[in-house]
Amino acid sequence: MVAHCRGDLLYTLICKFQMPLNLAKGVQLCENVFLMFTRKSMNWVVFFVFIAFFVTRPLRAETETDRAKSPPFELTSLSGKSFTEKDLLGKTTLLVFWASWCDVCKHELPKAGLLHEKLGERSFQVIGIGFGDSEQSIREYVKSHPDVFSFPVLYDTGDQVASRFGTQVTPTFFLFDKEGQLIVPYRGGGLFEHPQFRKILSELL
Repeated sequence: MVAHCRGDLLYTLICKFQMPLNLAKGVQLCENVFLMFTRKSMNWVVFFVFIAFFVTRPLRAETETDRAKSPPFELTSLSGKSFTEKDLLGKTTLLVFWASWCDVCKHELPKAGLLHEKLGERSFQVIGIGFGDSEQSIREYVKSHPDVFSFPVLYDTGDQVASRFGTQVTPTFFLFDKEGQLIVPYRGGGLFEHPQFRKILSELL
């Protein structure tokens, strides 16, 4: 399930703060119980959950024993080229799962494009995967932002590949090494400014 943007607490936690769906639902349940007794706002709870979950979270890199390969997949890019998990081999690869309605994606995708252009000659690639959205919306967004998409964009029909990756929110990033092993999974914004990400990426190139 991909959370679509709404004007409520669940939307705020998932679409804006990029909180996992199950945790966001738990916070929403707490809000409902609280309001039954007080009828007051839970803004302070949202604030403290945000601080605890995001400000203090480090970038999690997979250990060598925990590293997994990409699940098998086959998707077609908007230009008609076929991609599989084998296309992750031989280059350090950043997969970006995104949707056209995602505000955070609109800030992060240009950064992904700049990184693709900057490091493309150093065996590095970015591959975008549109999901939780219609193919028409993905195509229209890519077409209207030609300066952003210097990298290929695939469309995940029925969110089948996103499900295999366990992806529920946008954007979600997966950094793979040249052997196709998952090094860093990351949800939400701020990846490209994270000092640990820059360090890990430089070591992989």
